[in-house]
Amino acid sequence: PLLQVILGGGRKYMYPKNVSDVEYPHEEKHRGTRLDGRNLVQAWQEAKPHGKVAEYVWHRRGLLALNLSRVDFLLGESLHPRVPWHHLGALGGPLSCPVVLGQLQWPVILPGVLLPPRDGGTCGRIDHGHHEGKAKQALHEAVELDRAIGLATRLTSTQDTLSVVTADHSHVFTFGGYTPRGNPIFGLAPMQSDVDRKPFTSILYGNGPGYKIVAGERENVSAVDFAHADYQAQSAVPLRQETHGGEDVAVFARGPMAHLLHGVHEQNYIPHAMAYAACIGSNRGHCNAATSPATPLLLPFLGLLLLLLC
Repeated sequence: PLLQVILGGGRKYMYPKNVSDVEYPHEEKHRGTRLDGRNLVQAWQEAKPHGKVAEYVWHRRGLLALNLSRVDFLLGESLHPRVPWHHLGALGGPLSCPVVLGQLQWPVILPGVLLPPRDGGTCGRIDHGHHEGKAKQALHEAVELDRAIGLATRLTSTQDTLSVVTADHSHVFTFGGYTPRGNPIFGLAPMQSDVDRKPFTSILYGNGPGYKIVAGERENVSAVDFAHADYQAQSAVPLRQETHGGEDVAVFARGPMAHLLHGVHEQNYIPHAMAYAACIGSNRGHCNAATSPATPLLLPFLGLLLLLLC
């Protein structure tokens, strides 16, 4: 089946090398990167059946302005610029935030929907928050991801929609210090270092911009506002940007064929499992057996919902 709705990110990977971005035409880092010279947005539009309406949007405002009853196919790709955190409330926001899903109430969300937000999670900035060492920002963005998952659950059915939640990496983000239940997660650990006799926050990073030496010693965090939203948690190694971690990342799924995704898998297995479940690609022998009692009847029209936490 043809995917009707695809919302995500990574615009520059859809355009030929050096083609200017539609939203940031003067920024070189956002220009197209394809070496084969193909414009995949144009190719997507041209491949649609005659008489069908295929719309491409790249901003939340454009998405919400659509008359959904007259759209057959939708491709949307947003970009998550590293804007200051305090400006985010005034921006249109990424295409796949929960507020957008709630406003859309997409009438064709059942068959053939793929929502794969790129690096940064469903509302864009989990990854950015960790890279900047701003744990409070990152965790609040994780709450937005949780809201998006909850809303997607309410808008879809496990009878015809396979929902997948995963990530492509972790961060060198830690929580420790024998912190008891009920202690503020952004507060101090209940113990001091037995080396420098100074307090430390429960949340720390292995590396990143939070590394600070004051008068030849580790900064005393009791003298700073560690509860501030922009506080950069202390790190062991100084870097301008915190790095990804190396732990295995879990994948969670619900809906038809969810049993194919559980625990930890090689990341290249996941799209194969999703394609198999949605009867996309070459391995579709099971799709012809839809009348079998052991096979969900709506498999050939399966919707796909992928929420990517980065």
